[in-house]
Amino acid sequence: MPRIAAVATALPPHSFAQSEIRAACERVWSEQEDLRRLCAVFDRSGVERRHFAFPLDYYLAGPPFDVRNADFIREGTALAAKAARACLARAGVPADRVDHLFLVTTTGLATPSLDARLVETLGLRRDVRRWPLFGLGCAGGAGGLARAEAVLRDRPSERALVVSVELCGQIFSPRAQTPVDVIGAALFGDGAAAALVEGADPGAGARIRASHAVLFENTREVMGWNFTSDGMRLVLSREVPQVVLGPVREAVFDFLHRLEVPPTEVKYWILHPGGRRVIDTYLRAFGLSEPDVEWTRRSIARVGNLSSASVLFILADVMAGGAPRPGEKGLLCALGPGFGAEMLLIEG
Repeated sequence: MPRIAAVATALPPHSFAQSEIRAACERVWSEQEDLRRLCAVFDRSGVERRHFAFPLDYYLAGPPFDVRNADFIREGTALAAKAARACLARAGVPADRVDHLFLVTTTGLATPSLDARLVETLGLRRDVRRWPLFGLGCAGGAGGLARAEAVLRDRPSERALVVSVELCGQIFSPRAQTPVDVIGAALFGDGAAAALVEGADPGAGARIRASHAVLFENTREVMGWNFTSDGMRLVLSREVPQVVLGPVREAVFDFLHRLEVPPTEVKYWILHPGGRRVIDTYLRAFGLSEPDVEWTRRSIARVGNLSSASVLFILADVMAGGAPRPGEKGLLCALGPGFGAEMLLIEG
């Protein structure tokens, strides 16, 4: 089985308490009483601190989309490279030994894609196989791992570097004035993560026993972006918890059943932190207790929702403690636009 040999993360330099971000947003919406009242969601989100590529004044000034996107390309490439270098150093693998580069993002547009830029920045081989992934949203980190696992099953001598970078702050615009925009401003932060996946099984790390993806019917409008002249606008339905309790629960249990793994045997639940309501719904959907979602709650409190990078941040936290140990199992699951789910079963 392919294994995750190492995971590393990177955060941009500007860090703010949730109370600071709320105060700034209240100034933006000072003349919209309904939006200012909705800012109470900042205190109920489970987020305590977030990191961004720029100071708060940058976002409040509302630079146009072309400027924000150019800044995404520059700062996103640098942050992705930082996470990737840390991952390779942790694994003790030179950059020229990487055979596949998966680059996951959904918060900026670039052609050539960021992976092409990373080849020279990281010193990867010119014949490295590049796999740019855009549009999987919050499911992208799990999706990148799953696609790397699928490629390496038939190539046990090769390695894949999965890099997720999200600058969610670049989506913010003071001209965005809907309740969903407020929720987005209360949840999302910037960050990058990288995972090295090796086709050969021996060695330390987490083996990927299986992966699975599913696209649910009649849920296309649940989550995504609307593309406007002022950039991307968040689409986020209140139906997400109901989808988790229904189709997502069924898909996860079916995945475990086919692998003959009872949910009670899953020691580590590495679940994307969509927000406090979604995390609370995981408890009911999967029959979990609070310790099962501790990693997820801790991550959203410390860095917020990082879209595709979030599950890799949680996986990095789990593996930093030496888990999963031999015989232990973990389920990594993330949800994203489509509406769909990406999941993997890992073992020590």
